[in-house]
Amino acid sequence: MTSGRGSLPLPEFEGVPAGALAGRIGTLDLQQVEQLIGYERNHGERGAVLEVLERRRDQLRGGAEATTS
Repeated sequence: MTSGRGSLPLPEFEGVPAGALAGRIGTLDLQQVEQLIGYERNHGERGAVLEVLERRRDQLRGGAEATTS
């Protein structure tokens, strides 16, 4: 599930540090988080970023919902 940078659900994703990522992905749904995971695996390979994204994916799979703001 790869995509171009222009179609990512999080603006300026590549420049977001892992420490700030959790606060920025709360509004994303499961499909959007999986899209970012695929992009990161294929382009960035930042371990800490993948950890945050995978943790959020697991939360969403477990029933957590995206926030509205």
